[in-house]
Amino acid sequence: MRRFVEHGLVSEREAGGRTLLYTLNREHVAADAALRLTDLRAGLIDRLTARIKSWIVPPVHVSLFGSAARGDGDTGSDVDLVVVRPRDVDEEDEQWRTQLDGLADAVLGWSGNHAGISEIPRGDIARLGRERPAILDELEQDAITLFGPSVRELLAGNRR
Repeated sequence: MRRFVEHGLVSEREAGGRTLLYTLNREHVAADAALRLTDLRAGLIDRLTARIKSWIVPPVHVSLFGSAARGDGDTGSDVDLVVVRPRDVDEEDEQWRTQLDGLADAVLGWSGNHAGISEIPRGDIARLGRERPAILDELEQDAITLFGPSVRELLAGNRR
């Protein structure tokens, strides 16, 4: 903070005792850049969503989960994604694989973090709902839906 104060990006004032209050100088030429840096996760989510919506072979569902969804990741964290593949798309379908590989490459380029892509065939959703692996609780609690129905809606659709 001291360097930001020295450069005028942040102002500092005493707030009582040994407490200091820092305020962003919104007039500073770097203020817009500083504000953009505070919302990098939203920018990543926007890019992920746009990329997935452009796929020629659309997925059933994609969500961001784990530390990237919670906003508590660091430089060593993966950007965790769960992708549900449609029933009529083979796991080795060339277009499908190209899309997934391209997404992984894009995540690394955008964030410097590797993508951890968990691919699930649509036909396995009912089984996962019955078996309730630990990752399902994390998905239901933290996942940010990027494409398709939410995790809860996806699982509920198999209970009918």
